[in-house]
Order: sequence, then structure tokens, then C-alpha cells
Amino acid sequence: MGVVFSIFPSFSVYFSSLIQILNMKFFGLLIILTLVACIKTPDQGNQKPALLLNYTTDGLQLQLQGSATDADGKITSLTVNWGDKKVSKFLNNDFSQLAINHTYTNPDGYEIRVSTIDDFGDSTVQLVQAVVDFKETSLTGIKESMYKTTENEYLILTTNLHTYQEVLQNEKFNLITDVIGMMDIDFIAFQECAQNKSSQITDSIIREDNMALIITNRLKEKYNVDYNYVWNWAHYGWEVWEEGVAVLSKYPLLDSEDRYVSSGTNTTSITSRKIIYGAYQIPEGEIHVFSAHTHWRTTLTDQEQNHQIENIQAMVNEKESWYFGALSVVCGDFNVNPTSEYPWSEGYNTMVKNNGYQDTFFEIYPNANDKPAQAIYNTIGGDLPGRIDYIFMKPDDRLQVIDSQIIFTNDIIGRVSDHFGVLTKVRFVR
Repeated sequence: MGVVFSIFPSFSVYFSSLIQILNMKFFGLLIILTLVACIKTPDQGNQKPALLLNYTTDGLQLQLQGSATDADGKITSLTVNWGDKKVSKFLNNDFSQLAINHTYTNPDGYEIRVSTIDDFGDSTVQLVQAVVDFKETSLTGIKESMYKTTENEYLILTTNLHTYQEVLQNEKFNLITDVIGMMDIDFIAFQECAQNKSSQITDSIIREDNMALIITNRLKEKYNVDYNYVWNWAHYGWEVWEEGVAVLSKYPLLDSEDRYVSSGTNTTSITSRKIIYGAYQIPEGEIHVFSAHTHWRTTLTDQEQNHQIENIQAMVNEKESWYFGALSVVCGDFNVNPTSEYPWSEGYNTMVKNNGYQDTFFEIYPNANDKPAQAIYNTIGGDLPGRIDYIFMKPDDRLQVIDSQIIFTNDIIGRVSDHFGVLTKVRFVR
């Protein structure tokens, strides 16, 4: 019996150990099965991403709004095909509150395709039909006195277009077109009116993206008015733009000429400057309109700007001698501020000395040249703000300056370039 009792305790220990091992294997298997059960497969119904989208527009700028979410995972990528051959892709972001901006070049209807992928590889696609158009042009900031009221009144506009350096350039073309068309402006002078040197030639030296060409074409398309233009360029801007000056008018063009007024004529030098003029037939006679863009003074002793201004005056006198009785208007960006300290203001004084020319804006605002300079009279912003854009007229008792206004500012009409433009109304009094 003693032997018997010595055997059973060993068996009991062995049996207990076996049970513990089986229990461990059982629970390990249970954990594995649980983990496997938690892994999603297509057959087990992964939830695809959810897209909820809408949009708002501000002119040609569109903002895609809404959300992209995944109820049982996360969004790993979102791709937007804007419908204009441009695509935006975003990875591993929080897409629960979307606000994605895009700027279109042209007004049109666009099909926006938005696709999103979750962490399991499932995707959702949604199409958004969007329409963008130019902002509506408002003239509420224009003074009532600037509008023409009789047939013997004329509007003259000058502005620097900034050689394709503007964002929303197409929208700004539309704004300029609307102002000219809605106000029935008679004569327009442009500076930094450019075309790309690689663009296709359409006629003579005019390329398809010539700024004067684009605006005159739009005036015809939108307002059914035929404006003619004269244009030529003086130097390369930013190495690729043929940068020039232009005059536009709806009146018959009798004569035109462009001419270098600078000492140098190298097209690779920014100091090379031209003036262009158009002679036009109006009911009261003949009017000569010049568009100029002189270089800025570079040193205390530099006389190049004065030299250019004197050449402009010589050309005006020459044309008047050929066409007796013609009226002369010289418009442009002269790169000189009358409120600057001498000699930096000398170019302005050279232009108006001996009452040879009227500054039409100064005729209406006689404190525009007072020091210290007032920002309301600036025609350019940036690091060196000031009044540098002018419409000058040869004094003539047949013509009276009625009013003038700086118009392309945010609180008047809107910005079209880094220059704010000047609009002047004149009236024939006899």
C-alpha cells in the first residue's frame, strides 16, 4: 500500500501541469482569433469615405468647402481636379473641414472632380459643377461730375498696366474694359503695356497677348465699340516682356509715331524709353494724345529724366507745327513726384515750367503738391509711394479742365496694377 500511495501524488502533479498548458494554449488561440476577427476585409463591410461638398466664388477665385470623413478609419489622401487641367493633391491631413482655394484664368463652367481614399484603400468620388465669372464692376466710387453730360466733353485716362506682373490679370483686364466701356472714355494712354516675346505674332509687331489688343478686342465684344490703338515697345521687362506704351481711342486715327526719347536705345536696358502718339479727328478739330514712360532720376546730378522730358516736349511741338491748331495732351508715368525734395522733383518742374503744360489733376486739386505729401494723391503704392502719373495739356483757351480723379484704388473702383490711374474730364468751350 505504501508503494501505491507514492505513485498517485506524482500523477496528480503531472495532470495539473497538463491542464495549465492546455489552458494557456486555449487562451492564446482565443486572442489570435479575436485579433483576426477585428481585421477589416471587403467582405466584412469597410465603410467608404464620405464627401460633403459645396463652393463659393469671388470673381474668378473659388473656394471648395465641406468635409471628407471616414467613420471607421481615416482619410489618407484627397485629390481635386479643378476642371482646367490643374490638379491639387493633399496627403494625411485632417479633412473634416475643407476650405481649398483655386483661381481660374477664364470665366466658365467647370466640373470639379474630388476623390478621396481611406486607410483601407477604399475611395469615394464626387463631382461638383461650378460656375465662375468676373466680379461685377461697380462705378459707385466715381464722382458724379466725372461723367460726360454734353457732346463737347471728353474723358482721358492714363494708367500703367505693370507688364503682366499682376495676379488675377484677366479679371483686371475685364475691370479696365468695363470702366472704358461703361464711362465711354475717349482717349486712353497705357504704360508698361506688354506682350511676351515668345507669343505668336498676329499682325506686324503685335503678338496675341498684347495688352492693348486684348482690351480693344474686349471693348468690341462686350460694348460693341470699335477702339483703335497704336503701340510699340522700348525695352524688355523682366527679360521676357516686350514692354511698351500705347494710345487707344474710338475716334479716327489720322497719324501716329513712336520715338525713343532716351539717350540709349538698347532693348535690354530698362533706361531705354519711348513715347508714342496718335493724332485723332474729333468734331471740334484735331487732338494729339501722347503716352510716355520716362525713367526715374538715379543720382543727384543725373540729367537723363530731364533729357527725356525735353525730347517729349520737342516731339509735341514738332507735331503741332505739322498740324496747325491741333490740341496736345501728354499722358503717362513720369516717375517723378512734385513733393520730393529737389533735385528729385526737377523732372516735374521741367514739364510744367513757364506754364508750358497744365497738370490737369493739379488744376482741380491745387493742394496736391503741398508738403508733406498726402496719401490721397498717390498714384502708386509700394515702397516708394507718390504722385507720378499725369495728364498734361498744352494750355488752350478752347479747352477747359472740368474734373479729375484717381480711380483704380480699392475704395473707388478696384486695383488693376501697382498704379492707380488718373481720369480727367475736359470740355470744349468754344
